[in-house]
Amino acid sequence: MTRRESQHGLALIIAMLVAALAAAVAISVATAQAQWSAQVSHRRDRVQAESIVLAGIQWARQVLDADARTTAYDHLGEPWALPLPPTPVEGGFVEGRIVDAQGLLNVNNLAGARATAERARFERLFAALRIPASLVPALIDWVDTDDVPQSGGAEDAWYRGMPQPSLAANTAAVRVHELALVRGMTSATLASLMRYVTALPVDTPLNVNTAPVEVLAASIANVEPGAFAALMASRVERPFGSIAELRERLPSVASIGDESLYTVKSRYFLVYVRARQGDTSAEARALIERGGAGPRIVWQTVE
Repeated sequence: MTRRESQHGLALIIAMLVAALAAAVAISVATAQAQWSAQVSHRRDRVQAESIVLAGIQWARQVLDADARTTAYDHLGEPWALPLPPTPVEGGFVEGRIVDAQGLLNVNNLAGARATAERARFERLFAALRIPASLVPALIDWVDTDDVPQSGGAEDAWYRGMPQPSLAANTAAVRVHELALVRGMTSATLASLMRYVTALPVDTPLNVNTAPVEVLAASIANVEPGAFAALMASRVERPFGSIAELRERLPSVASIGDESLYTVKSRYFLVYVRARQGDTSAEARALIERGGAGPRIVWQTVE
Protein backbone atom coordinates (compact mmCIF):
# COMPACT_ATOMS: atom_id res chain seq x y z
CA MET A 1 0.00 0.00 0.00
CA THR A 2 2.84 2.33 0.73
CA ARG A 3 4.36 1.74 -2.69
CA ARG A 4 1.01 2.28 -4.41
CA GLU A 5 0.44 5.47 -2.49
CA SER A 6 3.90 6.64 -3.47
CA GLN A 7 3.23 5.95 -7.13
CA HIS A 8 -0.11 7.67 -6.92
CA GLY A 9 1.50 10.74 -5.35
CA LEU A 10 4.18 10.84 -8.04
CA ALA A 11 1.57 10.60 -10.77
CA LEU A 12 -0.34 13.46 -9.17
CA ILE A 13 2.79 15.62 -9.05
CA ILE A 14 3.55 14.85 -12.69
CA ALA A 15 0.00 15.74 -13.68
CA MET A 16 0.27 19.03 -11.81
CA LEU A 17 3.58 19.79 -13.50
CA VAL A 18 2.11 19.05 -16.94
CA ALA A 19 -0.88 21.26 -16.17
CA ALA A 20 1.41 24.07 -15.00
CA LEU A 21 3.54 23.70 -18.12
CA ALA A 22 0.46 23.79 -20.34
CA ALA A 23 -0.76 26.91 -18.55
CA ALA A 24 2.65 28.57 -18.97
CA VAL A 25 2.66 27.72 -22.67
CA ALA A 26 -0.86 29.08 -23.07
CA ILE A 27 0.08 32.31 -21.29
CA SER A 28 3.23 32.64 -23.42
CA VAL A 29 1.24 32.13 -26.63
CA ALA A 30 -1.40 34.63 -25.51
CA THR A 31 1.26 37.18 -24.60
CA ALA A 32 3.07 36.74 -27.91
CA GLN A 33 -0.21 37.05 -29.77
CA ALA A 34 -1.05 40.27 -27.89
CA GLN A 35 2.40 41.69 -28.63
CA TRP A 36 2.07 40.75 -32.28
CA SER A 37 -1.37 42.33 -32.43
CA ALA A 38 -0.03 45.52 -30.80
CA GLN A 39 2.87 45.65 -33.25
CA VAL A 40 0.51 45.20 -36.19
CA SER A 41 -1.76 47.94 -34.86
CA HIS A 42 1.20 50.26 -34.29
CA ARG A 43 2.53 49.63 -37.78
CA ARG A 44 -0.93 50.15 -39.27
CA ASP A 45 -1.32 53.46 -37.42
CA ARG A 46 2.17 54.53 -38.48
CA VAL A 47 1.45 53.83 -42.15
CA GLN A 48 -1.85 55.69 -41.93
CA ALA A 49 -0.19 58.69 -40.23
CA GLU A 50 2.51 58.80 -42.91
CA SER A 51 -0.12 58.63 -45.64
CA ILE A 52 -1.99 61.54 -44.08
CA VAL A 53 1.07 63.81 -43.83
CA LEU A 54 2.04 63.02 -47.43
CA ALA A 55 -1.49 63.89 -48.48
CA GLY A 56 -1.02 67.14 -46.57
CA ILE A 57 2.00 68.02 -48.73
CA GLN A 58 -0.12 67.48 -51.84
CA TRP A 59 -2.84 69.65 -50.32
CA ALA A 60 -0.27 72.44 -49.88
CA ARG A 61 0.77 72.12 -53.55
CA GLN A 62 -2.83 72.56 -54.64
CA VAL A 63 -3.36 75.58 -52.37
CA LEU A 64 -0.20 77.27 -53.66
CA ASP A 65 -1.06 76.50 -57.26
CA ALA A 66 -4.52 78.03 -56.90
CA ASP A 67 -3.02 81.11 -55.25
CA ALA A 68 -0.47 81.59 -58.05
CA ARG A 69 -3.24 81.65 -60.63
CA THR A 70 -5.45 84.15 -58.82
CA THR A 71 -3.20 86.71 -57.07
CA ALA A 72 -0.52 89.15 -58.18
CA TYR A 73 1.41 89.22 -54.90
CA ASP A 74 1.78 87.14 -51.73
CA HIS A 75 0.92 88.31 -48.23
CA LEU A 76 -0.03 86.90 -44.82
CA GLY A 77 -3.75 87.50 -45.31
CA GLU A 78 -4.09 84.88 -48.03
CA PRO A 79 -5.60 81.39 -47.48
CA TRP A 80 -2.24 79.61 -47.83
CA ALA A 81 -0.86 81.59 -44.86
CA LEU A 82 -3.61 80.46 -42.48
CA PRO A 83 -2.46 77.45 -40.42
CA LEU A 84 -4.56 74.29 -40.42
CA PRO A 85 -5.45 73.77 -36.73
CA PRO A 86 -5.58 70.24 -35.28
CA THR A 87 -8.43 68.73 -37.31
CA PRO A 88 -10.04 65.41 -36.37
CA VAL A 89 -9.67 62.51 -38.79
CA GLU A 90 -10.69 58.91 -38.21
CA GLY A 91 -8.49 57.60 -35.40
CA GLY A 92 -6.60 60.86 -34.77
CA PHE A 93 -5.99 64.37 -36.11
CA VAL A 94 -3.93 66.32 -38.66
CA GLU A 95 -2.48 69.84 -38.54
CA GLY A 96 -0.20 71.86 -40.79
CA ARG A 97 1.05 75.21 -42.01
CA ILE A 98 2.70 76.83 -45.01
CA VAL A 99 5.50 79.36 -44.54
CA ASP A 100 6.78 81.70 -47.23
CA ALA A 101 10.45 80.72 -47.39
CA GLN A 102 11.22 84.03 -49.13
CA GLY A 103 10.03 85.85 -46.05
CA LEU A 104 13.23 84.58 -44.40
CA LEU A 105 16.90 85.37 -45.07
CA ASN A 106 18.43 82.84 -47.47
CA VAL A 107 21.81 81.74 -46.08
CA ASN A 108 22.94 80.79 -49.60
CA ASN A 109 22.59 84.43 -50.66
CA LEU A 110 25.79 85.03 -48.65
CA ALA A 111 27.67 83.52 -51.58
CA GLY A 112 25.41 84.94 -54.30
CA ALA A 113 25.53 87.88 -56.68
CA ARG A 114 24.57 90.38 -53.97
CA ALA A 115 26.64 88.86 -51.16
CA THR A 116 27.80 92.22 -49.73
CA ALA A 117 24.28 93.54 -49.24
CA GLU A 118 23.14 90.16 -47.87
CA ARG A 119 25.98 90.10 -45.38
CA ALA A 120 24.86 93.49 -44.04
CA ARG A 121 21.36 92.08 -43.52
CA PHE A 122 22.69 89.10 -41.59
CA GLU A 123 24.94 91.27 -39.45
CA ARG A 124 22.07 93.58 -38.49
CA LEU A 125 19.79 90.62 -37.75
CA PHE A 126 22.45 88.93 -35.62
CA ALA A 127 23.01 92.16 -33.70
CA ALA A 128 19.28 92.42 -32.96
CA LEU A 129 19.18 88.78 -31.83
CA ARG A 130 22.41 89.16 -29.80
CA ILE A 131 24.13 86.46 -31.82
CA PRO A 132 27.93 86.82 -32.12
CA ALA A 133 28.87 88.68 -35.30
CA SER A 134 31.73 86.21 -35.83
CA LEU A 135 29.16 83.65 -36.94
CA VAL A 136 28.48 85.55 -40.18
CA PRO A 137 31.93 84.99 -41.77
CA ALA A 138 31.78 81.36 -40.64
CA LEU A 139 28.45 80.99 -42.48
CA ILE A 140 29.91 82.62 -45.58
CA ASP A 141 32.84 80.19 -45.60
CA TRP A 142 30.44 77.29 -45.16
CA VAL A 143 28.34 78.07 -48.26
CA ASP A 144 30.92 79.63 -50.59
CA THR A 145 32.92 77.47 -52.99
CA ASP A 146 36.47 78.60 -52.22
CA ASP A 147 38.90 77.56 -49.50
CA VAL A 148 39.95 81.09 -48.55
CA PRO A 149 38.73 81.90 -45.02
CA GLN A 150 36.95 85.14 -44.24
CA SER A 151 38.36 87.17 -41.37
CA GLY A 152 37.05 85.27 -38.36
CA GLY A 153 35.63 82.54 -40.58
CA ALA A 154 36.59 78.90 -41.06
CA GLU A 155 37.56 76.73 -44.01
CA ASP A 156 38.90 73.18 -44.25
CA ALA A 157 42.07 73.87 -42.21
CA TRP A 158 40.05 74.91 -39.16
CA TYR A 159 37.60 71.99 -39.34
CA ARG A 160 40.44 69.49 -39.77
CA GLY A 161 41.92 70.69 -36.47
CA MET A 162 38.82 69.81 -34.46
CA PRO A 163 38.71 66.78 -32.09
CA GLN A 164 36.45 65.18 -34.70
CA PRO A 165 38.05 66.35 -37.98
CA SER A 166 35.76 67.34 -40.83
CA LEU A 167 35.64 69.72 -43.79
CA ALA A 168 33.71 72.87 -44.67
CA ALA A 169 30.73 72.19 -46.92
CA ASN A 170 31.87 74.74 -49.54
CA THR A 171 28.53 74.44 -51.30
CA ALA A 172 25.01 75.74 -50.93
CA ALA A 173 23.11 74.42 -47.93
CA VAL A 174 20.02 72.32 -48.67
CA ARG A 175 18.42 72.60 -45.23
CA VAL A 176 19.04 74.93 -42.31
CA HIS A 177 19.83 71.96 -40.03
CA GLU A 178 23.14 71.56 -41.88
CA LEU A 179 24.35 74.80 -40.30
CA ALA A 180 24.68 72.99 -36.96
CA LEU A 181 28.20 72.03 -38.11
CA VAL A 182 29.34 75.63 -38.71
CA ARG A 183 32.09 77.02 -36.50
CA GLY A 184 30.60 78.77 -33.47
CA MET A 185 27.06 77.48 -34.03
CA THR A 186 25.29 76.18 -30.93
CA SER A 187 21.99 74.33 -30.73
CA ALA A 188 20.38 77.33 -29.02
CA THR A 189 21.62 79.72 -31.71
CA LEU A 190 20.42 77.46 -34.50
CA ALA A 191 17.00 77.16 -32.87
CA SER A 192 16.77 80.98 -32.78
CA LEU A 193 17.91 81.35 -36.39
CA MET A 194 15.39 78.87 -37.77
CA ARG A 195 12.65 81.45 -37.21
CA TYR A 196 14.41 83.91 -39.52
CA VAL A 197 16.82 82.02 -41.79
CA THR A 198 16.32 79.39 -44.47
CA ALA A 199 18.30 77.66 -47.22
CA LEU A 200 17.04 77.95 -50.79
CA PRO A 201 18.68 76.50 -53.92
CA VAL A 202 19.06 79.82 -55.77
CA ASP A 203 19.68 83.47 -54.95
CA THR A 204 16.30 84.83 -53.80
CA PRO A 205 14.85 88.25 -52.96
CA LEU A 206 13.05 88.90 -49.68
CA ASN A 207 9.25 89.15 -49.71
CA VAL A 208 8.43 92.37 -47.86
CA ASN A 209 4.84 91.25 -47.22
CA THR A 210 5.71 88.05 -45.36
CA ALA A 211 9.07 88.79 -43.70
CA PRO A 212 8.99 88.83 -39.87
CA VAL A 213 9.48 92.19 -38.24
CA GLU A 214 13.06 91.33 -37.23
CA VAL A 215 14.06 90.36 -40.77
CA LEU A 216 12.51 93.41 -42.40
CA ALA A 217 14.05 95.69 -39.79
CA ALA A 218 17.45 94.21 -40.63
CA SER A 219 16.88 95.09 -44.28
CA ILE A 220 15.57 98.65 -44.10
CA ALA A 221 17.85 101.31 -42.65
CA ASN A 222 17.13 104.67 -41.02
CA VAL A 223 13.61 103.95 -39.76
CA GLU A 224 12.76 104.84 -36.17
CA PRO A 225 11.04 102.10 -34.11
CA GLY A 226 7.76 104.01 -33.92
CA ALA A 227 7.62 104.58 -37.68
CA PHE A 228 8.56 100.97 -38.33
CA ALA A 229 5.78 99.70 -36.05
CA ALA A 230 3.30 101.87 -37.94
CA LEU A 231 4.59 100.46 -41.24
CA MET A 232 4.07 96.89 -40.00
CA ALA A 233 0.56 97.70 -38.80
CA SER A 234 -0.30 99.20 -42.20
CA ARG A 235 1.10 96.09 -43.93
CA VAL A 236 -1.56 93.99 -42.22
CA GLU A 237 -4.34 96.23 -43.49
CA ARG A 238 -2.85 96.93 -46.90
CA PRO A 239 -0.02 94.66 -48.13
CA PHE A 240 2.53 96.11 -50.51
CA GLY A 241 1.58 95.61 -54.15
CA SER A 242 5.08 96.44 -55.37
CA ILE A 243 8.49 97.54 -54.14
CA ALA A 244 7.71 101.01 -55.47
CA GLU A 245 4.73 101.11 -53.12
CA LEU A 246 6.99 100.08 -50.25
CA ARG A 247 9.26 103.04 -51.00
CA GLU A 248 6.28 105.39 -51.11
CA ARG A 249 5.07 104.30 -47.69
CA LEU A 250 8.47 104.50 -46.01
CA PRO A 251 9.75 107.66 -44.30
CA SER A 252 11.78 109.81 -46.67
CA VAL A 253 15.02 109.11 -44.78
CA ALA A 254 14.59 105.31 -44.98
CA SER A 255 16.87 103.30 -47.24
CA ILE A 256 16.22 99.86 -48.75
CA GLY A 257 19.24 99.87 -51.07
CA ASP A 258 19.08 97.70 -54.18
CA GLU A 259 15.45 97.01 -55.11
CA SER A 260 16.39 93.63 -56.59
CA LEU A 261 16.88 92.42 -53.00
CA TYR A 262 13.11 92.55 -52.50
CA THR A 263 9.93 91.11 -53.97
CA VAL A 264 6.20 90.85 -53.32
CA LYS A 265 5.75 87.53 -55.16
CA SER A 266 7.37 84.34 -53.85
CA ARG A 267 8.50 81.10 -55.49
CA TYR A 268 9.56 79.01 -52.49
CA PHE A 269 7.42 77.81 -49.59
CA LEU A 270 8.06 75.55 -46.60
CA VAL A 271 5.33 73.10 -45.61
CA TYR A 272 4.94 71.41 -42.21
CA VAL A 273 2.33 68.68 -41.62
CA ARG A 274 1.79 66.53 -38.51
CA ALA A 275 -0.70 63.70 -38.06
CA ARG A 276 -1.57 61.35 -35.21
CA GLN A 277 -3.18 57.94 -35.54
CA GLY A 278 -3.82 56.05 -32.33
CA ASP A 279 -0.63 56.21 -30.25
CA THR A 280 1.56 56.96 -33.26
CA SER A 281 2.41 60.22 -35.04
CA ALA A 282 4.23 61.30 -38.19
CA GLU A 283 5.62 64.61 -39.39
CA ALA A 284 6.39 65.73 -42.92
CA ARG A 285 8.41 68.75 -44.04
CA ALA A 286 8.87 69.92 -47.60
CA LEU A 287 10.24 72.77 -49.67
CA ILE A 288 7.96 73.58 -52.60
CA GLU A 289 8.95 75.65 -55.60
CA ARG A 290 6.10 77.35 -57.40
CA GLY A 291 6.81 77.85 -61.10
CA GLY A 292 5.17 78.00 -64.49
CA ALA A 293 4.75 74.21 -64.72
CA GLY A 294 3.06 74.10 -61.31
CA PRO A 295 4.39 73.61 -57.77
CA ARG A 296 7.13 70.98 -57.46
CA ILE A 297 8.67 69.41 -54.37
CA VAL A 298 12.36 70.38 -54.04
CA TRP A 299 12.89 68.14 -51.00
CA GLN A 300 10.69 66.27 -48.58
CA THR A 301 11.18 64.39 -45.30
CA VAL A 302 8.84 62.14 -43.30
CA GLU A 303 9.64 61.27 -39.70
